[in-house]
Amino acid sequence: MNGLELNWLELYGYLGSALIAVSLMMSDIRKLRWINLVGAGSFASYGLLISSWPVAILNGFIVLIDVVHLWQLSRQTTVSRSIEFTAGDTYIQTVLADIWPQLQQLEHSQRLSVEFDGTQPRAFTLIEQRDSSPEHRLAA
Repeated sequence: MNGLELNWLELYGYLGSALIAVSLMMSDIRKLRWINLVGAGSFASYGLLISSWPVAILNGFIVLIDVVHLWQLSRQTTVSRSIEFTAGDTYIQTVLADIWPQLQQLEHSQRLSVEFDGTQPRAFTLIEQRDSSPEHRLAA
């Protein structure tokens, strides 16, 4: 075999390594743990196949860590809630406008509802304002 050819076993090892590297780029901890679990599992089996015990043991240990953390995450209850704000609220203008820049364009009196998963803002919805002034009513 020349230096440019890779056999299936080497490709399998590279796949495991790539999955571990990709997992570390995830901002969602559940995705990180699942991808890392698959990557470490494949890399541990690669270590067994090539009789590299340090590779197999280390990545097997990482698999156990991922399983424990995924089990703990599955037992956590995430509190979802919705809180109403006005667009001029300091929290909206200083914190959430960094996440959603379009919030800076709203009138300060515009009401909105922000949905949270735990402490993390997930989405916002504009609340329709009912103006009772005669010029905004529809004629029957």
